[in-house]
Amino acid sequence: MKTIEIPIGTRGSRQEFEFTYNKIFLEFCGLINTNSNISARISKTKEKQRFHGWLYLVNTKNGLVCSFNEKDILTYLGHGIWDLKPYKAAKSEDDDNPW
Repeated sequence: MKTIEIPIGTRGSRQEFEFTYNKIFLEFCGLINTNSNISARISKTKEKQRFHGWLYLVNTKNGLVCSFNEKDILTYLGHGIWDLKPYKAAKSEDDDNPW
């Protein structure tokens, strides 16, 4: 019987992991969908930015970190630990939404 596993060093966007693996399996591996569609205003310097999306909790070596964007880059480090690199849109892609 073959077991499902994420190889150490596997890297991809959060969306790629969502489509590749079962939600329950990802929760077991430390990538938790909070099932909450959030809408928030994030204050950055003097500007107010609007954010709307699904909130995920990612188990990192520094504890739980929030992933707000499906394009965030995740790397599996093994034993339910991930590395999270937040997505930053290119200036030409979307000047109004730096997240």
